[in-house]
Amino acid sequence: MKVSVIIVSYKVPYHLMLCLESLNSAIRDLDAEIIVVDNASNDKTSELVSKYFPQVKFIQNPNNDGFSKANNIGINQAKGKYICLINPDTVISETSIKATIKKHESFDNCGILGLRLIDGTGHFLPESKINKLTLKVAALKMLGFSKQYYNNNLSEGEEGQTTTLVGAFMCFRKQDYERLEGLDERYFMYGEDIDLCYQFTKAGYQNYYLGKESLIHFKGESTLRDDVYFKRFFDSVKFFFTKHYSNSKLMIGILSIFFIIAKRFKKSDMLKKANVKPDYNNIFYIGQNKELYQKLKIHYNKNIKTLEPKQIDSQNYKDSLIVFDTKTLSYQRAIDFMLKNNNSGNAFRFIPQHLGVLIGSDSSTSQGEVVFLK
Repeated sequence: MKVSVIIVSYKVPYHLMLCLESLNSAIRDLDAEIIVVDNASNDKTSELVSKYFPQVKFIQNPNNDGFSKANNIGINQAKGKYICLINPDTVISETSIKATIKKHESFDNCGILGLRLIDGTGHFLPESKINKLTLKVAALKMLGFSKQYYNNNLSEGEEGQTTTLVGAFMCFRKQDYERLEGLDERYFMYGEDIDLCYQFTKAGYQNYYLGKESLIHFKGESTLRDDVYFKRFFDSVKFFFTKHYSNSKLMIGILSIFFIIAKRFKKSDMLKKANVKPDYNNIFYIGQNKELYQKLKIHYNKNIKTLEPKQIDSQNYKDSLIVFDTKTLSYQRAIDFMLKNNNSGNAFRFIPQHLGVLIGSDSSTSQGEVVFLK
């Protein structure tokens, strides 16, 4: 088998449905399998996967023991030469899996290969490519200075070497992974992807960023202005230094001082999403389903303009809501459209093929919303 795609899910059943739909298109004509490992969501995840994606191998964990352990369960059962780890709140284009494997095979000594991540507004997520984690980089990051944390030597559309990639999308050879320690299960959340990338580079592999292929990640990097995520980041960095550096005690001591300073002077509250629904100038539905169109009209109580795929480039979009019906528009076209129209106050929503729900996000620091159409 060529590739095994592994998804760890936790309480995101509808995002997962959209992700699986896009993956089905991405692995078409590939000898591939999809494995979903659910971390005790106790919701509709199992029911929806079995109903709409019976070909997916579904593993139900009785407890939530973290991202690393769940991925390792999936990797142990994977049959593919290549492993792709993908978050459940992502949307991938039809070409990305094939392009990733082809590019991986073209590089000598390639370790992990990652893609360009964009958020639900179509904007680039800089955590797509990160530099080596050092004391200085970590300290500045906690203080809110992220320039040295991100790899700015590569533009978002380029490809090339980078030390670190994020767990939202990672592709590597299974046999290479098995030569390493692998995802460290002592990381419950955050830091395990940095650790794995470091393991690959330490073993002599090169990690690569492929900026020509884009992946939507509805939940971007968690802001360090939030106390919970701030503490988790600090704890992950402490553990990383303890594990990989001989002078870790001194480093952690210095880092702790920066942590106290940053915590005192950082903004106390995370930017909150307003409860008031935005008043869009226009709402466009790219699709052909009349029933869905009527439901959208009722939900938003507005006139909605229906567009066919061939019409979408002829419109002027500003402060508009654009709804993609995935039965009508390819994922690649939707991604390209978001990238082209991301600077005019526009918002984007997806309607999965099997479900009458709207999925989208208007912020890179929150998961966004799932709206049920009645």
